Amino acid sequence: MPGIFISYRRTDTIAWAGRLFADLGKSFGAPQVFMDINGGIPRGANFEHALTAALAGSDALLALIGPQWSTCKRSDGSRRLDVPTDWVRNEIAAALRRNIPVVPVLFGGAKLPGEAELPEEIRALRKHQEAEITDKRWDYDVGALVNDLFASPLLKQLHDVASANTGFGYLKHLIATLPAVADAVSRSKEVIENTYREVGQLELFKNIHDALHTIEFQCLRPMQEGGAASRLRPFRLTFAGETQRIEAAMEGRELDANLRNDITDGLQLVAEAFHAALSAPGDDAAYRRVVNELVGLLSLLPAKLDVGIAQAAAGLNLDRLVDLMQRVRGQLPATVGAKDSELEPFVRGIDALNRLRDDLKARVYEHGLLQRLDSKLRAVCFGETLPGSFGGEWARIRLARSRLAPPYSPELGQAIDDLQATEREIEAALARQEERAVPDHLRDYFRIVASAFRSVDGSLKQFCLRLGAVSQPLKTVLQMC
Repeated sequence: MPGIFISYRRTDTIAWAGRLFADLGKSFGAPQVFMDINGGIPRGANFEHALTAALAGSDALLALIGPQWSTCKRSDGSRRLDVPTDWVRNEIAAALRRNIPVVPVLFGGAKLPGEAELPEEIRALRKHQEAEITDKRWDYDVGALVNDLFASPLLKQLHDVASANTGFGYLKHLIATLPAVADAVSRSKEVIENTYREVGQLELFKNIHDALHTIEFQCLRPMQEGGAASRLRPFRLTFAGETQRIEAAMEGRELDANLRNDITDGLQLVAEAFHAALSAPGDDAAYRRVVNELVGLLSLLPAKLDVGIAQAAAGLNLDRLVDLMQRVRGQLPATVGAKDSELEPFVRGIDALNRLRDDLKARVYEHGLLQRLDSKLRAVCFGETLPGSFGGEWARIRLARSRLAPPYSPELGQAIDDLQATEREIEAALARQEERAVPDHLRDYFRIVASAFRSVDGSLKQFCLRLGAVSQPLKTVLQMC
Protein backbone atom coordinates (compact mmCIF):
# COMPACT_ATOMS: atom_id res chain seq x y z
CA MET A 1 0.00 0.00 0.00
CA PRO A 2 1.25 3.53 -0.72
CA GLY A 3 2.70 5.66 2.04
CA ILE A 4 1.61 9.06 0.66
CA PHE A 5 -1.81 9.72 -0.86
CA ILE A 6 -2.11 12.78 -3.13
CA SER A 7 -5.64 14.26 -3.05
CA TYR A 8 -6.30 16.86 -5.75
CA ARG A 9 -8.88 18.26 -8.17
CA ARG A 10 -8.06 17.73 -11.83
CA THR A 11 -9.56 21.08 -12.82
CA ASP A 12 -7.52 22.84 -10.16
CA THR A 13 -4.07 21.33 -9.57
CA ILE A 14 -3.47 18.46 -12.01
CA ALA A 15 -0.23 19.89 -13.47
CA TRP A 16 1.21 20.66 -10.04
CA ALA A 17 0.08 17.25 -8.76
CA GLY A 18 1.93 15.40 -11.52
CA ARG A 19 5.14 17.33 -10.90
CA LEU A 20 4.91 16.82 -7.13
CA PHE A 21 4.21 13.11 -7.63
CA ALA A 22 7.45 12.73 -9.62
CA ASP A 23 9.53 14.60 -7.02
CA LEU A 24 8.09 12.72 -4.04
CA GLY A 25 8.79 9.45 -5.84
CA LYS A 26 12.50 10.31 -5.81
CA SER A 27 12.49 10.68 -2.01
CA PHE A 28 10.10 7.92 -0.98
CA GLY A 29 10.02 5.55 -3.97
CA ALA A 30 7.45 5.88 -6.76
CA PRO A 31 5.36 2.86 -5.58
CA GLN A 32 4.93 4.58 -2.21
CA VAL A 33 3.21 7.68 -3.65
CA PHE A 34 -0.40 7.33 -4.81
CA MET A 35 -1.94 9.47 -7.52
CA ASP A 36 -4.92 8.05 -9.36
CA ILE A 37 -3.80 8.78 -12.94
CA ASN A 38 -0.11 7.95 -12.48
CA GLY A 39 -0.45 4.19 -12.21
CA GLY A 40 -2.33 4.34 -8.92
CA ILE A 41 -5.40 2.66 -10.39
CA PRO A 42 -4.82 -0.10 -12.99
CA ARG A 43 -6.90 -0.09 -16.16
CA GLY A 44 -10.18 -1.89 -15.62
CA ALA A 45 -10.02 -1.70 -11.82
CA ASN A 46 -12.98 -0.41 -9.83
CA PHE A 47 -12.14 3.26 -9.24
CA GLU A 48 -14.02 3.55 -5.95
CA HIS A 49 -12.63 0.35 -4.45
CA ALA A 50 -9.04 1.17 -5.50
CA LEU A 51 -9.24 4.64 -3.94
CA THR A 52 -10.73 3.23 -0.73
CA ALA A 53 -7.97 0.64 -0.44
CA ALA A 54 -5.22 3.20 -1.09
CA LEU A 55 -6.68 5.56 1.51
CA ALA A 56 -6.95 2.79 4.10
CA GLY A 57 -3.28 1.86 3.71
CA SER A 58 -1.67 5.30 3.44
CA ASP A 59 0.47 6.93 6.14
CA ALA A 60 -0.13 10.55 5.13
CA LEU A 61 -2.42 12.56 2.86
CA LEU A 62 -1.46 15.68 0.95
CA ALA A 63 -4.50 17.85 0.19
CA LEU A 64 -3.48 19.88 -2.87
CA ILE A 65 -5.32 23.22 -2.89
CA GLY A 66 -5.23 25.60 -5.83
CA PRO A 67 -7.17 28.79 -6.63
CA GLN A 68 -10.34 26.89 -7.65
CA TRP A 69 -10.27 24.13 -5.03
CA SER A 70 -13.16 25.37 -2.89
CA THR A 71 -15.19 27.11 -5.62
CA CYS A 72 -15.10 24.43 -8.31
CA LYS A 73 -18.66 23.61 -9.45
CA ARG A 74 -20.47 20.71 -11.05
CA SER A 75 -22.50 20.94 -14.27
CA ASP A 76 -25.67 21.64 -12.25
CA GLY A 77 -24.05 24.69 -10.63
CA SER A 78 -23.62 23.17 -7.17
CA ARG A 79 -20.26 23.52 -5.45
CA ARG A 80 -18.40 20.20 -5.58
CA LEU A 81 -17.26 20.53 -1.97
CA ASP A 82 -20.91 20.69 -0.83
CA VAL A 83 -21.79 17.35 -2.42
CA PRO A 84 -21.57 14.47 0.12
CA THR A 85 -20.22 12.11 -2.57
CA ASP A 86 -17.40 14.47 -3.62
CA TRP A 87 -14.25 12.35 -3.70
CA VAL A 88 -11.86 15.07 -2.60
CA ARG A 89 -14.05 15.85 0.41
CA ASN A 90 -14.33 12.16 1.31
CA GLU A 91 -10.60 11.51 0.89
CA ILE A 92 -9.73 14.26 3.35
CA ALA A 93 -12.48 13.24 5.78
CA ALA A 94 -11.26 9.62 5.77
CA ALA A 95 -7.67 10.68 6.49
CA LEU A 96 -8.78 12.99 9.32
CA ARG A 97 -10.79 10.16 10.89
CA ARG A 98 -7.75 7.88 10.75
CA ASN A 99 -5.67 10.56 12.47
CA ILE A 100 -2.78 10.25 10.01
CA PRO A 101 -0.73 13.32 9.01
CA VAL A 102 -2.79 15.53 6.68
CA VAL A 103 -0.95 18.41 5.00
CA PRO A 104 -2.80 21.15 3.08
CA VAL A 105 -0.43 22.02 0.21
CA LEU A 106 -1.15 25.41 -1.38
CA PHE A 107 -0.44 26.21 -5.05
CA GLY A 108 -0.90 29.21 -7.33
CA GLY A 109 -1.21 31.72 -4.50
CA ALA A 110 -4.21 29.91 -2.99
CA LYS A 111 -5.08 30.38 0.67
CA LEU A 112 -6.47 27.80 3.06
CA PRO A 113 -10.29 28.16 2.88
CA GLY A 114 -12.07 29.67 5.87
CA GLU A 115 -14.07 27.50 8.23
CA ALA A 116 -17.38 28.60 6.72
CA GLU A 117 -16.21 27.43 3.27
CA LEU A 118 -15.55 23.88 4.45
CA PRO A 119 -18.06 21.09 5.14
CA GLU A 120 -18.17 20.26 8.84
CA GLU A 121 -16.49 16.88 8.43
CA ILE A 122 -13.29 18.45 7.03
CA ARG A 123 -13.13 21.69 9.03
CA ALA A 124 -10.36 20.11 11.11
CA LEU A 125 -8.19 20.57 8.02
CA ARG A 126 -7.66 24.16 9.18
CA LYS A 127 -5.90 22.87 12.31
CA HIS A 128 -3.19 21.20 10.23
CA GLN A 129 -0.05 23.14 9.36
CA GLU A 130 -0.08 24.08 5.70
CA ALA A 131 2.75 24.02 3.17
CA GLU A 132 3.08 26.36 0.20
CA ILE A 133 4.80 25.38 -3.03
CA THR A 134 5.57 28.08 -5.58
CA ASP A 135 6.82 27.72 -9.14
CA LYS A 136 9.76 30.06 -8.51
CA ARG A 137 11.00 28.16 -5.43
CA TRP A 138 9.75 24.73 -6.41
CA ASP A 139 12.80 22.65 -5.42
CA TYR A 140 13.25 24.48 -2.11
CA ASP A 141 9.56 24.27 -1.20
CA VAL A 142 9.29 20.58 -2.10
CA GLY A 143 12.46 19.89 -0.09
CA ALA A 144 10.91 21.61 2.93
CA LEU A 145 7.75 19.52 2.54
CA VAL A 146 9.78 16.30 2.34
CA ASN A 147 11.68 17.25 5.51
CA ASP A 148 8.37 17.87 7.29
CA LEU A 149 7.10 14.46 6.19
CA PHE A 150 10.21 12.87 7.69
CA ALA A 151 8.68 13.63 11.11
CA SER A 152 6.49 10.57 10.53
CA PRO A 153 8.59 7.47 11.40
CA LEU A 154 6.79 5.42 8.74
CA LEU A 155 7.57 7.95 6.02
CA LYS A 156 11.19 8.17 7.20
CA GLN A 157 11.37 4.40 6.68
CA LEU A 158 10.14 4.82 3.12
CA HIS A 159 12.81 7.44 2.46
CA ASP A 160 15.53 5.19 3.87
CA VAL A 161 14.39 2.24 1.75
CA ALA A 162 14.36 4.47 -1.36
CA SER A 163 17.84 5.81 -0.51
CA ALA A 164 19.17 2.27 0.02
CA ASN A 165 17.79 1.26 -3.38
CA THR A 166 19.49 4.25 -5.00
CA GLY A 167 22.74 3.22 -3.29
CA PHE A 168 22.45 -0.28 -4.72
CA GLY A 169 21.82 1.25 -8.12
CA TYR A 170 25.08 3.19 -7.85
CA LEU A 171 26.84 0.01 -6.66
CA LYS A 172 25.73 -1.58 -9.94
CA HIS A 173 27.39 1.33 -11.80
CA LEU A 174 30.61 0.90 -9.78
CA ILE A 175 30.71 -2.84 -10.50
CA ALA A 176 30.41 -2.15 -14.22
CA THR A 177 33.11 0.54 -14.31
CA LEU A 178 35.67 -0.37 -11.61
CA PRO A 179 37.33 -3.84 -11.62
CA ALA A 180 38.40 -3.48 -7.96
CA VAL A 181 34.80 -2.97 -6.88
CA ALA A 182 33.60 -5.82 -9.11
CA ASP A 183 36.20 -8.11 -7.51
CA ALA A 184 35.29 -7.08 -3.94
CA VAL A 185 31.58 -7.63 -4.56
CA SER A 186 32.18 -10.93 -6.35
CA ARG A 187 34.20 -12.22 -3.38
CA SER A 188 31.29 -11.25 -1.11
CA LYS A 189 28.64 -12.82 -3.32
CA GLU A 190 27.50 -15.06 -0.45
CA VAL A 191 26.66 -11.96 1.63
CA ILE A 192 24.42 -10.57 -1.10
CA GLU A 193 22.86 -13.98 -1.77
CA ASN A 194 21.96 -14.46 1.90
CA THR A 195 20.51 -10.97 2.21
CA TYR A 196 18.60 -11.36 -1.05
CA ARG A 197 17.12 -14.65 0.14
CA GLU A 198 16.12 -13.19 3.52
CA VAL A 199 14.72 -9.98 2.05
CA GLY A 200 13.03 -12.07 -0.63
CA GLN A 201 10.96 -13.70 2.11
CA LEU A 202 9.74 -10.26 3.16
CA GLU A 203 8.96 -9.37 -0.46
CA LEU A 204 6.97 -12.61 -0.79
CA PHE A 205 4.94 -11.82 2.32
CA LYS A 206 4.34 -8.30 1.03
CA ASN A 207 3.01 -9.56 -2.31
CA ILE A 208 0.66 -12.01 -0.58
CA HIS A 209 -0.42 -9.35 1.91
CA ASP A 210 -1.16 -6.81 -0.85
CA ALA A 211 -3.17 -9.37 -2.82
CA LEU A 212 -5.26 -10.24 0.24
CA HIS A 213 -5.77 -6.53 0.86
CA THR A 214 -7.12 -6.15 -2.67
CA ILE A 215 -9.40 -9.17 -2.21
CA GLU A 216 -10.79 -7.64 0.97
CA PHE A 217 -11.47 -4.18 -0.45
CA GLN A 218 -12.47 -5.12 -4.00
CA CYS A 219 -14.33 -8.38 -3.34
CA LEU A 220 -15.41 -9.03 0.25
CA ARG A 221 -16.45 -5.56 1.37
CA PRO A 222 -18.50 -4.61 -1.69
CA MET A 223 -20.11 -8.07 -1.65
CA GLN A 224 -21.09 -7.60 1.99
CA GLU A 225 -22.51 -4.16 1.23
CA GLY A 226 -24.32 -5.13 -1.97
CA GLY A 227 -25.87 -8.40 -0.84
CA ALA A 228 -26.98 -11.26 -3.03
CA ALA A 229 -28.24 -8.85 -5.69
CA SER A 230 -24.61 -7.96 -6.56
CA ARG A 231 -23.16 -9.24 -9.81
CA LEU A 232 -20.66 -11.94 -8.90
CA ARG A 233 -18.66 -12.21 -12.11
CA PRO A 234 -16.59 -8.98 -11.68
CA PHE A 235 -15.68 -10.05 -8.13
CA ARG A 236 -14.73 -13.53 -9.35
CA LEU A 237 -12.47 -12.01 -12.01
CA THR A 238 -10.76 -9.78 -9.44
CA PHE A 239 -10.31 -12.73 -7.08
CA ALA A 240 -8.90 -14.91 -9.88
CA GLY A 241 -6.40 -12.19 -10.80
CA GLU A 242 -5.18 -11.83 -7.21
CA THR A 243 -4.99 -15.63 -6.87
CA GLN A 244 -2.67 -15.72 -9.89
CA ARG A 245 -0.63 -12.94 -8.31
CA ILE A 246 -0.21 -14.96 -5.10
CA GLU A 247 0.63 -18.17 -6.96
CA ALA A 248 3.23 -16.35 -9.08
CA ALA A 249 4.79 -14.84 -5.95
CA MET A 250 5.06 -18.26 -4.26
CA GLU A 251 6.42 -20.10 -7.30
CA GLY A 252 10.00 -21.20 -6.72
CA ARG A 253 10.18 -19.50 -3.30
CA GLU A 254 10.95 -21.15 0.02
CA LEU A 255 7.84 -21.08 2.20
CA ASP A 256 6.71 -23.04 5.24
CA ALA A 257 4.81 -26.07 3.91
CA ASN A 258 1.89 -25.62 6.31
CA LEU A 259 1.51 -21.95 5.39
CA ARG A 260 1.71 -22.75 1.68
CA ASN A 261 -1.02 -25.39 2.10
CA ASP A 262 -3.21 -22.99 4.10
CA ILE A 263 -2.92 -20.37 1.35
CA THR A 264 -3.56 -22.84 -1.48
CA ASP A 265 -6.47 -24.54 0.28
CA GLY A 266 -8.09 -21.24 1.31
CA LEU A 267 -7.92 -19.86 -2.22
CA GLN A 268 -9.30 -23.11 -3.64
CA LEU A 269 -12.30 -23.07 -1.27
CA VAL A 270 -13.17 -19.52 -2.32
CA ALA A 271 -12.76 -20.38 -6.02
CA GLU A 272 -15.09 -23.38 -5.63
CA ALA A 273 -17.67 -21.22 -3.83
CA PHE A 274 -17.55 -18.66 -6.65
CA HIS A 275 -18.02 -21.42 -9.24
CA ALA A 276 -21.02 -22.86 -7.39
CA ALA A 277 -22.64 -19.44 -6.94
CA LEU A 278 -22.20 -18.52 -10.61
CA SER A 279 -23.80 -21.84 -11.54
CA ALA A 280 -26.85 -20.96 -9.41
CA PRO A 281 -27.73 -17.30 -10.12
CA GLY A 282 -29.89 -15.71 -7.43
CA ASP A 283 -29.21 -18.44 -4.85
CA ASP A 284 -28.78 -16.57 -1.54
CA ALA A 285 -27.18 -19.55 0.18
CA ALA A 286 -24.56 -19.91 -2.56
CA TYR A 287 -23.81 -16.19 -2.36
CA ARG A 288 -23.43 -16.35 1.43
CA ARG A 289 -21.05 -19.28 1.05
CA VAL A 290 -18.74 -17.14 -1.10
CA VAL A 291 -18.83 -14.36 1.50
CA ASN A 292 -18.19 -16.83 4.34
CA GLU A 293 -15.26 -18.45 2.53
CA LEU A 294 -13.76 -15.01 1.89
CA VAL A 295 -14.19 -14.11 5.57
CA GLY A 296 -12.49 -17.38 6.54
CA LEU A 297 -9.61 -16.77 4.15
CA LEU A 298 -9.04 -13.21 5.36
CA SER A 299 -9.39 -14.19 9.03
CA LEU A 300 -6.91 -17.07 8.92
CA LEU A 301 -4.09 -16.01 6.62
CA PRO A 302 -3.11 -12.52 7.89
CA ALA A 303 -2.34 -13.86 11.40
CA LYS A 304 -0.20 -16.66 9.94
CA LEU A 305 1.56 -14.22 7.63
CA ASP A 306 2.31 -12.01 10.64
CA VAL A 307 4.09 -14.93 12.34
CA GLY A 308 6.10 -15.58 9.19
CA ILE A 309 7.06 -11.91 8.89
CA ALA A 310 8.23 -11.77 12.52
CA GLN A 311 10.34 -14.90 11.99
CA ALA A 312 11.82 -13.55 8.76
CA ALA A 313 12.64 -10.26 10.48
CA ALA A 314 14.41 -12.07 13.31
CA GLY A 315 16.52 -13.97 10.77
CA LEU A 316 17.45 -10.95 8.64
CA ASN A 317 21.00 -9.78 9.28
CA LEU A 318 21.99 -6.60 7.45
CA ASP A 319 25.34 -6.21 9.24
CA ARG A 320 27.43 -8.00 6.61
CA LEU A 321 25.75 -6.12 3.76
CA VAL A 322 26.48 -2.80 5.47
CA ASP A 323 30.11 -3.89 5.96
CA LEU A 324 30.39 -4.76 2.26
CA MET A 325 29.02 -1.38 1.16
CA GLN A 326 31.48 0.39 3.48
CA ARG A 327 34.40 -1.68 2.16
CA VAL A 328 33.46 -0.78 -1.40
CA ARG A 329 33.45 2.88 -0.45
CA GLY A 330 36.90 2.52 1.11
CA GLN A 331 38.32 0.91 -2.03
CA LEU A 332 37.23 3.62 -4.43
CA PRO A 333 40.12 5.38 -6.22
CA ALA A 334 40.86 8.91 -5.09
CA THR A 335 39.70 10.22 -8.47
CA VAL A 336 36.25 8.76 -7.84
CA GLY A 337 36.16 9.65 -4.16
CA ALA A 338 36.85 13.26 -5.03
CA LYS A 339 33.61 13.50 -7.01
CA ASP A 340 31.43 14.06 -3.97
CA SER A 341 28.35 14.92 -6.00
CA GLU A 342 28.54 11.62 -7.92
CA LEU A 343 29.21 9.59 -4.78
CA GLU A 344 26.50 11.28 -2.73
CA PRO A 345 23.71 8.80 -3.66
CA PHE A 346 25.99 5.89 -2.73
CA VAL A 347 26.97 7.45 0.60
CA ARG A 348 23.34 8.27 1.38
CA GLY A 349 22.46 4.68 0.54
CA ILE A 350 25.02 3.37 3.05
CA ASP A 351 23.74 5.74 5.74
CA ALA A 352 20.15 4.71 5.04
CA LEU A 353 21.06 1.02 5.18
CA ASN A 354 22.74 1.64 8.54
CA ARG A 355 19.56 3.25 9.89
CA LEU A 356 17.38 0.45 8.53
CA ARG A 357 19.65 -2.14 10.14
CA ASP A 358 19.59 -0.40 13.52
CA ASP A 359 15.84 0.16 13.34
CA LEU A 360 15.19 -3.48 12.45
CA LYS A 361 17.36 -4.76 15.31
CA ALA A 362 15.65 -2.50 17.83
CA ARG A 363 12.17 -3.41 16.62
CA VAL A 364 12.80 -7.17 16.61
CA TYR A 365 14.32 -6.99 20.11
CA GLU A 366 11.44 -4.91 21.50
CA HIS A 367 8.90 -7.16 19.79
CA GLY A 368 10.42 -10.25 21.42
CA LEU A 369 10.47 -8.70 24.90
CA LEU A 370 6.87 -7.52 24.61
CA GLN A 371 5.78 -10.93 23.36
CA ARG A 372 7.31 -12.62 26.41
CA LEU A 373 5.76 -10.05 28.75
CA ASP A 374 2.38 -10.51 27.06
CA SER A 375 2.60 -14.30 27.43
CA LYS A 376 3.61 -14.09 31.09
CA LEU A 377 0.74 -11.74 31.94
CA ARG A 378 -1.73 -13.90 30.02
CA ALA A 379 -0.70 -16.93 32.08
CA VAL A 380 -1.02 -15.05 35.38
CA CYS A 381 -4.30 -13.29 34.55
CA PHE A 382 -6.11 -16.24 33.00
CA GLY A 383 -4.31 -19.20 34.56
CA GLU A 384 -4.76 -20.71 38.01
CA THR A 385 -2.65 -18.31 40.06
CA LEU A 386 -2.93 -19.29 43.73
CA PRO A 387 -3.90 -16.74 46.40
CA GLY A 388 -0.84 -15.34 48.11
CA SER A 389 1.40 -15.89 45.09
CA PHE A 390 0.77 -12.59 43.29
CA GLY A 391 3.77 -10.94 44.95
CA GLY A 392 6.15 -13.53 43.50
CA GLU A 393 4.46 -13.44 40.11
CA TRP A 394 4.68 -9.65 40.03
CA ALA A 395 8.41 -9.79 40.77
CA ARG A 396 8.89 -12.01 37.71
CA ILE A 397 6.69 -9.75 35.60
CA ARG A 398 8.67 -6.70 36.73
CA LEU A 399 11.91 -8.44 35.78
CA ALA A 400 10.59 -9.07 32.27
CA ARG A 401 9.32 -5.48 32.08
CA SER A 402 12.67 -4.04 33.21
CA ARG A 403 14.31 -5.29 30.02
CA LEU A 404 12.15 -2.87 28.01
CA ALA A 405 14.27 0.28 28.13
CA PRO A 406 14.41 3.56 26.18
CA PRO A 407 14.56 4.51 23.42
CA TYR A 408 11.14 2.99 22.82
CA SER A 409 9.44 2.64 19.48
CA PRO A 410 6.75 5.29 18.89
CA GLU A 411 4.09 2.60 19.37
CA LEU A 412 5.37 1.49 22.78
CA GLY A 413 6.20 5.05 23.79
CA GLN A 414 2.52 5.96 23.62
CA ALA A 415 1.72 3.33 26.26
CA ILE A 416 4.58 3.95 28.71
CA ASP A 417 2.76 6.50 30.90
CA ASP A 418 -0.21 4.15 31.34
CA LEU A 419 2.10 1.22 32.06
CA GLN A 420 4.00 3.13 34.72
CA ALA A 421 0.81 4.42 36.36
CA THR A 422 -0.64 0.90 36.57
CA GLU A 423 2.66 -0.46 37.91
CA ARG A 424 2.45 2.02 40.76
CA GLU A 425 -1.11 0.91 41.52
CA ILE A 426 -0.10 -2.76 41.61
CA GLU A 427 2.87 -2.11 43.87
CA ALA A 428 0.79 0.06 46.20
CA ALA A 429 -1.84 -2.70 46.49
CA LEU A 430 0.85 -5.29 47.23
CA ALA A 431 2.45 -3.00 49.81
CA ARG A 432 -0.93 -2.66 51.56
CA GLN A 433 -1.36 -6.45 51.29
CA GLU A 434 -4.60 -5.93 49.37
CA GLU A 435 -4.30 -9.15 47.36
CA ARG A 436 -7.92 -9.03 46.20
CA ALA A 437 -7.29 -5.78 44.33
CA VAL A 438 -4.17 -7.05 42.56
CA PRO A 439 -5.88 -9.30 39.92
CA ASP A 440 -7.97 -6.39 38.62
CA HIS A 441 -4.90 -4.16 38.38
CA LEU A 442 -2.99 -6.96 36.63
CA ARG A 443 -5.76 -7.40 34.08
CA ASP A 444 -5.64 -3.65 33.39
CA TYR A 445 -1.88 -3.96 33.00
CA PHE A 446 -2.29 -6.92 30.67
CA ARG A 447 -4.73 -4.98 28.46
CA ILE A 448 -2.24 -2.12 28.12
CA VAL A 449 0.63 -4.50 27.31
CA ALA A 450 -1.50 -6.48 24.84
CA SER A 451 -2.59 -3.29 23.06
CA ALA A 452 1.00 -2.02 22.87
CA PHE A 453 2.17 -5.41 21.60
CA ARG A 454 -0.43 -5.38 18.81
CA SER A 455 0.71 -1.91 17.77
CA VAL A 456 4.40 -2.87 17.87
CA ASP A 457 3.67 -6.11 16.01
CA GLY A 458 1.74 -4.26 13.30
CA SER A 459 4.47 -1.67 12.93
CA LEU A 460 7.18 -4.35 12.65
CA LYS A 461 5.13 -6.09 9.97
CA GLN A 462 4.72 -2.86 8.01
CA PHE A 463 8.44 -2.09 8.34
CA CYS A 464 9.41 -5.53 7.08
CA LEU A 465 7.01 -5.41 4.17
CA ARG A 466 8.56 -2.13 3.07
CA LEU A 467 12.08 -3.45 3.56
CA GLY A 468 11.21 -6.12 1.01
CA ALA A 469 11.46 -3.42 -1.67
CA VAL A 470 15.27 -3.76 -1.69
CA SER A 471 14.94 -7.28 -3.08
CA GLN A 472 14.94 -6.30 -6.76
CA PRO A 473 18.06 -4.06 -6.62
CA LEU A 474 19.91 -6.84 -4.76
CA LYS A 475 18.89 -9.31 -7.46
CA THR A 476 20.31 -6.98 -10.13
CA VAL A 477 23.63 -6.72 -8.27
CA LEU A 478 23.74 -10.52 -7.89
CA GLN A 479 23.30 -10.99 -11.62
CA MET A 480 26.45 -8.91 -12.18
CA CYS A 481 28.62 -10.94 -9.80
